[in-house]
Amino acid sequence: MNPYSPQATVELFHLVFLDLLGRKTDRKLYALKGGCNLRFFLKSIRYSEDMDVDVGPGLSKDKLADLVERILASKTLADLLAVRRLRIAERSAPKQTDTTQRWKFGLEREGSSVLLRTKIEFSRRGMDAEIAFGPVDPLLVRTYELAPVLANHYSAQAALEQKIRALATRREVQARDVFDLDLLLNSGIAPKSTDGEMRRKARDNALSVGFDTFKAQVVSFLDSDHQSQYDSPSVWDDLVLRVVAAMENPS
Repeated sequence: MNPYSPQATVELFHLVFLDLLGRKTDRKLYALKGGCNLRFFLKSIRYSEDMDVDVGPGLSKDKLADLVERILASKTLADLLAVRRLRIAERSAPKQTDTTQRWKFGLEREGSSVLLRTKIEFSRRGMDAEIAFGPVDPLLVRTYELAPVLANHYSAQAALEQKIRALATRREVQARDVFDLDLLLNSGIAPKSTDGEMRRKARDNALSVGFDTFKAQVVSFLDSDHQSQYDSPSVWDDLVLRVVAAMENPS
């Protein structure tokens, strides 16, 4: 039986795919972003439901589609998953445009009939400048008994600016953006003093997220120990106020 939680099983799949992607394409052509970047490289305690990657102009729509399909059809991927009692039971590519390419998956764990849903999405809207290449957190990789995983990803400063933009501009405000911002700020990174309007929108949106929304959207994606730690309205209020203060007083 697969020994991992549903969230950890999805994370395992993301790591295996990311490893194969890095082996089969030029690292200059892509960068991991979002929650997986924070989790794999910046020690986030939040599991990510989906994986998001930016790609550059050197990786065209057709080239990327061919690359991803070859990875998904490979015996290597199937074997890496099978030894961990996991397989891809369903997959589709519902969106394939010049700017966004998305694959959806239903993952089947041995001993469970419930499929775990996740997406891998590639965006072609430009890549930020601060990109790093290096190993995924070795402690995390050892959890899944994987070999070292190397990948291109955004730096902590770039991730912070991306999260500010996301919090300020999403159609629906997401509690995870506030939570992730607090993580990055606590690591000692400060927002840049430019674009005050973006920071003001981010501040206002952070204040609009209540504890019930945070609990529904974020707490279930934490380990059990951290769930008990964050399952408190006062803890959430303090977190929001730290983010608000940072948006009002950048470095």
